[in-house]
Amino acid sequence: MRVCVVDSPELGRAYPRLAECAIECMAVVPSIDEVDPRLLVEHEAVLVACSDHELADPSFQLSAARIARQLPTIALVTAGADAGIAARLGFRGLLDRDVSPAALERTVRAVLSGELAFPRSSQFSSVTSHGARLSRHGSNEAPTTLTPRQQEIVDLIAQGSTDREIADRLRISQSTAHKHVQNALRRSKTRTRSQLVAVVRQTAALL
Repeated sequence: MRVCVVDSPELGRAYPRLAECAIECMAVVPSIDEVDPRLLVEHEAVLVACSDHELADPSFQLSAARIARQLPTIALVTAGADAGIAARLGFRGLLDRDVSPAALERTVRAVLSGELAFPRSSQFSSVTSHGARLSRHGSNEAPTTLTPRQQEIVDLIAQGSTDREIADRLRISQSTAHKHVQNALRRSKTRTRSQLVAVVRQTAALL
């Protein structure tokens, strides 16, 4: 996993424990406005440290959106940062800067495999609505249609529910809930729950 790391003028180093991660840091840039997009061709992802203030700054947003259009980008933030802003800018994930190296590695792998990686505590529905634009599914594909039960499942996934929580809400077994999720993934031709929600909501917006 080859990444470019962007530090924050306000927060300092993006991730102090980066040396403990199984991630190849190809470059470290002091601030986002010093990133040269032409130099990102050798990278697979970008890790960007940012405070709430920076996330709301128009200049930061312009630079972040430009980078996010080129490579999968993950925000490293302080607790309570607005995941909705990060999603609108095109970030594929958001992590607290205090997470463990293993958690950071998992997030980078997930994003590189095409997933959106936002904390469950964030407004998942807001994040996934913007994630629809990031879907790998072309606009010429047939609309995704789900059974009523599968649509219930997607609504619960959008709220951040696990298979166990879905089973409890719908009064079905956990294995049945898992089967419904897998069937919905296959029908929508998606690989992850976040992609599933994004594609289904994108389809609903077009109908």
